[in-house]
This record gives sequence, C-alpha cells and structure tokens, in this order.
Amino acid sequence: MKKTFTYLAIILFCGTLNAQISPIKIKNGDISSKAALMNIGGSEALSNLITNPNPTTVALKNSNTIDDVRIGTTTYDLQSNASVDNRLIRHSDGTISATWTMSAQFAAAYSDRGTGYNFHDGSSWDPDPTARLESSRGGWPSVLATSSGKEIAITHNTDNGYLLMTHRPSTGSGAWTEQIISSMDSNGVYTDIIWNRAVIGGSNNETIHMVGVIAPTGLGGAIWNGLDGALVYYRSQDGGDTWDIQDMQLPTLDTSKYTGFNGDDYAIAAQGETVVVAYFGGWDDSVILKSTDNGNTWNETVFLDFPVDKYVNDSGLDLDGDGVMDSLYTADGAGTVVLDGNNDAHVFFGNMRVLDADLSDGNTSYFGGTSGLMYWNESMGPDDASNSTINSSLWYSSLPQMIASAQDLDGDGILNYVGIPTYYLSVDCMPSAGVDNQGNIFVSYSSLMENVDNGSQNFRHVHVVKSMDGGATWSAPKDVTEWTDWGGAQECVFARMDRNVDDKIRLIYQKDFEPGLAVRGDEDIIDMNEIRYLELDTTELSGTSTDITNNNLDIEFSVYPNPAKNQISVDFSSTNNKSSNLIISDILGKTVKEFSVNSSNGINRLEINLNNLNDGIYFVNFSNNDIKSTKKLVITK
Repeated sequence: MKKTFTYLAIILFCGTLNAQISPIKIKNGDISSKAALMNIGGSEALSNLITNPNPTTVALKNSNTIDDVRIGTTTYDLQSNASVDNRLIRHSDGTISATWTMSAQFAAAYSDRGTGYNFHDGSSWDPDPTARLESSRGGWPSVLATSSGKEIAITHNTDNGYLLMTHRPSTGSGAWTEQIISSMDSNGVYTDIIWNRAVIGGSNNETIHMVGVIAPTGLGGAIWNGLDGALVYYRSQDGGDTWDIQDMQLPTLDTSKYTGFNGDDYAIAAQGETVVVAYFGGWDDSVILKSTDNGNTWNETVFLDFPVDKYVNDSGLDLDGDGVMDSLYTADGAGTVVLDGNNDAHVFFGNMRVLDADLSDGNTSYFGGTSGLMYWNESMGPDDASNSTINSSLWYSSLPQMIASAQDLDGDGILNYVGIPTYYLSVDCMPSAGVDNQGNIFVSYSSLMENVDNGSQNFRHVHVVKSMDGGATWSAPKDVTEWTDWGGAQECVFARMDRNVDDKIRLIYQKDFEPGLAVRGDEDIIDMNEIRYLELDTTELSGTSTDITNNNLDIEFSVYPNPAKNQISVDFSSTNNKSSNLIISDILGKTVKEFSVNSSNGINRLEINLNNLNDGIYFVNFSNNDIKSTKKLVITK
C-alpha cells in the first residue's frame, strides 16, 4: 500500500458520514462500466460556503456580446458519461463543423441514434439535421479534419459492435462514406471498442490518434489482458486510410495498477508530433501519457496519486487506522487536457469526494454535492502519495489547484439549492479548454447554480475562466448562459470548446429546461434538447480585478520556504509608498493572521512566525493600492 497523502479540501461538509445513503442504479447500455454508485443524501456537501479562490467575487452574467444559436436537437441527452470529446472544429477558412449524439425518438430504444452533424459556411449554419450520418445506430462522435481537407466522424457502432469512421474528402460538402476501423480476430470478429476519443496530429496533420475502451463484461465484452474494460490506443498516419497501431495498451495502463477503465474517464489532445492522453481515475491514479514522437513512445506522469493501487470495491480504506473507513478527494472522471504553444499539457477535472463505508455491498459511494474545478500542468511535477502526511479523515493532495467553484451568488455565505441532478460528477464538471496564440488558456465547465431551480433541482450553467500567465492565475468565472429567457432556468451541460482560440471562444453545448438526464441518473421524461453554438469575445474575460492572483506589475510578492514549518519570509516589490495589507487564511476562508505593512519603493520583506498554526493548506492574501494577489502556503511541521 502506498502511503497516505494530502489533497486540497474544497468544501466544508456539515453532514456526517451517518447521513442516509440511498442507492442510485446505473442502467445497462452505453453508460459507464462503473459498479453502481451510491449518493450520500442530506446537506453534507454544499450547506456551507465553498472555499472560493476569490471569495469576494461571483460569476459574471451573460452580456450582449455573446452569440448563442441553436444548431440541432436531440432526445438522447447523454452526450458523455464523464469527459466530453472533440465535437467542434473551426477550420482555417473560417468554416465550422460540429457533431453530437442525436436521436429524434421519444422512446428509450433510441433506434435512430447516431451522429448529428451541422456545418457553418462562414456566414450561417445549415438547417438542423434530421438524420444521423451513419447507416446504423451509434454514438460518441469525434469530429476531425486533416490538412488535405478530409472530414471525419468516428463513433462506436452499437448495432454491430465495432468502431466506425464516416468520412468525406472535402470539408462541408460531398457524400459520406463508412469505414470499419476496429481490428478483427482470426474468427472474423471485430474488437468492440466503445466510448472513443480521437484527434488530429502529426507533422502534416494527417495522423489520427484515438483511444477507446474494449467493451467490459457488463456490456457483453470479455476480460482483455487481465482488465475488465481496457483502455487502448489506435493510430493512422494517413488520415484513416490505414491503421498501423490498433488495440495497443499504453504503458502503465495495465494490471500493475488498474483493474479496468470506465467509460469517458479520459481525454486526448495532439499538436504536431506531440500527443497526450489523460486519465482521470476515481479510485485510481490520475495520469497523463505523453508522446513527443507521434505516438511511437510514451512517458507517464501521475498528477493525482491515489493512496493504493488496484483498489477493489469493499476493500476499505482506513488510512489512519482508527477503525473507520476514510473518505478521500479524487477526480470525478470528467476532465480535459490541452497542449499550449510549448506542447506542455494542462489538465482540468472535477473534484469528487468518495467513500467505501459498507464492505459487503460490492459498491462504493460518492458525495454528489462535491464542488471544485481542479487544475494541474506539467510544470507542477508529479504527485507522490508517499511524500504526504495524514491530515484527519479527509484525504487530499495539495498538488492540483482549485481554480473555480460553485458560486455563492447572493453573498449570504451559503450555497442555496433545493436538489442536485444526478450526473455522477462534481458540482463543477465537464471542462473543456482552448489556447490562443499568446498562450492564454480558456476553460469552460458546467456548474450548479444557486437559486436557479425548477422547485426540486437546481440547474447547471456553462461558465468560462481564463488565465493570461500560463495557469498561474485565473479570472473570475463568467456565466455564459442566456438569462433573458426563463430567468436562467436552463440546464446547460456537455460543453466542448474549439481548441484554437483567437478573439473569440467558440463552443457547443446541450440545453433543455429540466435539470438532469432522461437516459441515466435521474431518468427524467424523454424530452427535446437543443444543441447550441456559442461565441464569446475574449475581452469579456479580462477580469483584472477578479484574478486569483494579479498580473499587474505594481506589486509582486513571494512566500518562502513553501512548504514551511515555523516561519516564512514574504518578499514584495512595490512602486509606491502606500500601506500594504497581508492576510493569511485557512482553506475555509477564516483569517488566522493579519498584518498592516508600510511598504517603501523597491523590495520589502516581512518575517512571519507560524508556530501557532497547524499543518495544512493556507492562503497568503496581499493587497497594495487596490491591487490584490494570493499565493497558496503549505505548512508541514
């Protein structure tokens, strides 16, 4: 067993572990292969103010500079079990391709299910599609375009049990051709790959990189190399004409650390010869596998180190040996990865608290109200549970950083809600990311909305945050949902952003007027959902007064050593002689130390004694001349 570790606690939970537990059944079909999860009821998750990176700000509402239009519809409303795949491309000529899983049937069979596709010719979108691209039932499309202009949609085909590539030689025009790309065994049986993800890369942008899961036993598959649901890699270097790698097990994604992989708990990105696969484990390590030679060789980096390998339900985790099963913070499975201009990976995922308290039911539990959009990049280095310490019964790592959370919109210190729809994900979930030519990073995600509900459940809205310094600081979230209609009573989920951002952010998402899903989770009445395309001016996210830390050069400061034991030094430079304020707060926002500093022009230093502070995560908040900056401090004695 690995040693225990510490992970940033996002939320203060009022409820106890004795809160009523009620099972939530997961339907069979094209859904996660996870064992049935259980939701811990009560107000344990969001009844107190969530620790916010910038607790004095709230999400900005939509403005008139946002262009939001319908491009299609679907009654099948499960666009992903977790992470959202590549659904949107803006081509070099300004045209746009968009895909989603579509059905027009109001029946649970959804026999007409397949790829919904729409095209923007540079001035307008085509009419809403009325039929899928494929000739037979499928889903989970990734839309691609090679440098030669070939347009591709890759799906898993549920009628026939194989991967299907539908393509045409010219973007936006021409007839679609179908091509099976799954491998075939000696008996002529195709390998059933489901929940696929695909991107374009290579030096000439003709390489297709794809990952997917070999169907687990719960969906009629078989154990593969010892794994129940194996995550495998495919590659074509000629735009899909031939596939030189099929069913390849990526290094470390094997029985040494894993028992199997769940649907959609992974993401993929490529740029030139660099390709990266991110896996967001719930009860496993969360890792990236990165190749800099177009998929020939791979290296692993663990960004969230789970305290044990190959965890099996009902094993139990009593990490402090007190006889009580411990709950842990981990990834919710819904994440994304993006490469910046230097080909460094930036990873985003939803925070989740999990527990295995009943060691006889074959299930694990999760806290459905857990909040926090988490972030990691390669400059932070690998996470290592063996270098961490025990900190109460909540286990958390300090390496990934929280950059956003559900918003206390009315400022009463409480996140008010009547109910949380079931997605089996964090309150802040389904992130998607893009990068512009200046290296600015943009992230969209869906977040539960305070005081916006249908009487029984609260809605989710799509939000966007931005970093202008490579991920060191982040703007306040902007709610990009339209509020003028229905008073914001809209469920906005499964957003996917175009990776390439210029003066605009472009994304598609799914919207209806009922929180939750019909296909799984809540099992609501089947209804029509809209697929929306949204453009947002990047200037709407300047957020200079709402950054977690500030990019203004009037003040810079550093905290060292960090981690610290008994004392820290705070060095700061100032171009004015005004008084500065320094506040140290704990992870719940409580002030534990406060100082007023008479700064002088130039370098200033403040020595602070930490003897009366316990081990844990703190925030050092510095303000000077209305400029604010914050740094995280770890105390380990």
